[in-house]
Amino acid sequence: MLVLQISFKGENMKYGLTIKQLKLFNYIKSYMKKKPIAPSYDEMKVAVGLKSKSGIGAILKQLEDRKWITKLTGKHRSIQINL
Repeated sequence: MLVLQISFKGENMKYGLTIKQLKLFNYIKSYMKKKPIAPSYDEMKVAVGLKSKSGIGAILKQLEDRKWITKLTGKHRSIQINL
């Protein structure tokens, strides 16, 4: 298996994601294996070690832009893993 790591603006990237993006993606994926819904912003905030929910919103938007996840508009805790 080939793992590509690229350094971009001082942050290590794996699969085109920053460390925090990858950490959040992996957390969401493992959480959803156990429960039928996505974690709350507060749960994600604690898991990634951020202080604000707006930071989680930004990372989720980045993951969605990269097509790693899909969020259903107008529904809470509705994240779909695309990979």
